[in-house]
Amino acid sequence: PFLACALLPFMGVEEIAGLGRLDQLASSYSVAILCFLTGVHWATQLYEKEAAPFNLFIGSNAIFLVVWIAYVAADLPWALATQLLAFPALLAIDFRLLRNGLITAHYLRVRAVATVLACLSLLLILVN
Repeated sequence: PFLACALLPFMGVEEIAGLGRLDQLASSYSVAILCFLTGVHWATQLYEKEAAPFNLFIGSNAIFLVVWIAYVAADLPWALATQLLAFPALLAIDFRLLRNGLITAHYLRVRAVATVLACLSLLLILVN
């Protein structure tokens, strides 16, 4: 969805009937994905509280709270910019989780690739 929302405007498609503008769809999808990633951190905190490098409830929730507030209260470009910053911030937390042995290197690689694709797409949407 990120790539489609970023690339379709270059083909003249600005919105999808019944769903809305592509930049708004990308922002909504981004909030959902960031919520999911935060949930993964929360689950890690629940199951590995002693091994967690810091309280993941607080760290991940603070990032998501900023994203959510920007999503509901700010203009779309600010919401997208906030989301663009949140993906690498949550990935940085995952690097710490890898160092503590709480996630696998394979999971981190998949997260890194997905983060790069999401960030490049959001950046393209922002500058378009």
